[in-house]
Amino acid sequence: MIKSKVCLLAVLLLVLFLAPVVPVKADAMTVDYISGQLICQCGCTSVLNNCTHAECHSRESMTNLIRQKVDQGESAAAIIQYFVAQYGEQVLSSPPKKGFNLTAWLLPFAAIMAGGAVIYFALKKWVKRGTHQPEGVVPVNETDKEYERRVENELSGFTHGGFR
Repeated sequence: MIKSKVCLLAVLLLVLFLAPVVPVKADAMTVDYISGQLICQCGCTSVLNNCTHAECHSRESMTNLIRQKVDQGESAAAIIQYFVAQYGEQVLSSPPKKGFNLTAWLLPFAAIMAGGAVIYFALKKWVKRGTHQPEGVVPVNETDKEYERRVENELSGFTHGGFR
């Protein structure tokens, strides 16, 4: 029994010493999520995780800083606030939905609704105008009937007799 316990302990120690030591890395999803909320500061105006410059030092340093802060246990909101404090609100990929920035969120929808209302009322007016006969219409007189009779005669001769 003692031999089995010693063997088990030896195997456990052997496994512990031979097992590779892997440092705890930042959660890739958290780093990617935070990178998606920030704009790269190299001047490309791309989102940080979509910056495609081959040697973008700004992207590398910002991503490494995010990874360090996640490893230290900081929350995503705290990390984003750190970058806002450092670079200002222009570092955010979308403006916050408060204050004056709320206009950027609401104005496009208001413009679409206003444009739809203008089109609706314009179409309604045009349709209404098309259904009513203008008031200045002159009644058909005898000369108009004479012209109609001549046109009908010429058209009947054209269809039956050909061109000439």
